[in-house]
Amino acid sequence: MFMNTEYLRINLYEKAYKEQQEFIAELKKSTPEKIIEQAYELVMREDILMTFEDDYLSPEQAKALLKLEYPLAACYRTWLKNDCSHMEMLRDTISDLGSKLVKENMQKEHNKKKKHKEKSVECR
Repeated sequence: MFMNTEYLRINLYEKAYKEQQEFIAELKKSTPEKIIEQAYELVMREDILMTFEDDYLSPEQAKALLKLEYPLAACYRTWLKNDCSHMEMLRDTISDLGSKLVKENMQKEHNKKKKHKEKSVECR
């Protein structure tokens, strides 16, 4: 069973990889404006392709995707219809970084005041 699942996963990845290389080749023939317009699609397709490296699909799911002529394009189109947004994850990430920086700045201020206090005690 494992070999069958692994075989399907590898075949799916290879098929999607080839599809992505063809997409990139077509993009390279496009105008810079067209490339910019399709930048999001390129990035999302790359991310989808990377997920095919992981072992999370059942053999039945992998088989069903393999039957598609363009599994990567199908996944991308489905992604576009999805209600989920990566914007919330971006906001969380930026907020977490902001909180971390505030904490670090407060610690630096505290250390700076502590050093200043120690110096003024030494000068007496």
